[in-house]
Amino acid sequence: MHSKQVIIEQMASCRNQKNWFVPMSNALAGLTAKQASERDESENHSIWQIVNHLIFWNERWLIRFKSIPPPKIKGSNNETFENKKGSEEDWKLTVKKLDDVLGEWETELMMAEESKLLNEPVEGAGGEWFDVLSQIALHNAYHIGQIVHLRKQHGNWDSKHGVS
Repeated sequence: MHSKQVIIEQMASCRNQKNWFVPMSNALAGLTAKQASERDESENHSIWQIVNHLIFWNERWLIRFKSIPPPKIKGSNNETFENKKGSEEDWKLTVKKLDDVLGEWETELMMAEESKLLNEPVEGAGGEWFDVLSQIALHNAYHIGQIVHLRKQHGNWDSKHGVS
């Protein structure tokens, strides 16, 4: 299998294709705005904050993949975990935005020439797109695991969506 196909499959597994782990679509299925906003007394983020973080980084790298310079980052990585609470509609729009970004990644990757994955993603930084895309997929999978774990902790995980 070529590197392009591996990355496409990794991104699809993170978005909505059940594979070795729960995809994002299952991890967020049936979750209410109130549940997505829940936090405990620890420094753990809410699921909504994690979703905002994933939108931020996936959009940022997608912009760069399209050869558009991304805007300068204001603040630190901690600020990408934007603490939003809102209505059910706000939550649904947030989930849709993440799915749209992940779907756009799949489309861009399918349309890209395999040779693009060998190019340097940030001029002068070295490395290849293949490396960055692999890390993006791992980052997404890591946070999917956090979401499932938080849902289990809060008692709102339905094992029909995946792991019991």
